[in-house]
Amino acid sequence: MQGQYNHGDAYYRCRFPQEYALANQVEHPRNVYLREDALTDPLDTWLASAFAPHHIQQTITAMTESQPLDHPPATSRAAQTIITECDAKLERYRAALDAGADPAVVTGWIARPRPNAPARKQICTRTRTPPRAG
Repeated sequence: MQGQYNHGDAYYRCRFPQEYALANQVEHPRNVYLREDALTDPLDTWLASAFAPHHIQQTITAMTESQPLDHPPATSRAAQTIITECDAKLERYRAALDAGADPAVVTGWIARPRPNAPARKQICTRTRTPPRAG
């Protein structure tokens, strides 16, 4: 849809590409015009309803689920806990280095295998859940 003015009024124009319509065997007029004022009132009413307090969670869920899955998942509470723990460890390692700890020892702490690392990684990459409305 493209916006344009015609005789002083705002319109939306759909110019359905002929190649797309033909390739997909879709019948569609070459151009379709819609006056903006015929759209704005129903659209405003729908938006007010969709974001009304009693519909907000359903709307947020629908918006979240409509997003492509190739985006990184939203950070869950469990993932945020893991990130917070890792940040705290890094601060302790920095403090130890600042206090004169042997860098080789601190490097060993950081490189040490962690038995729960695969489970933690799975938590951080799990499919997102819709945020709760505040």
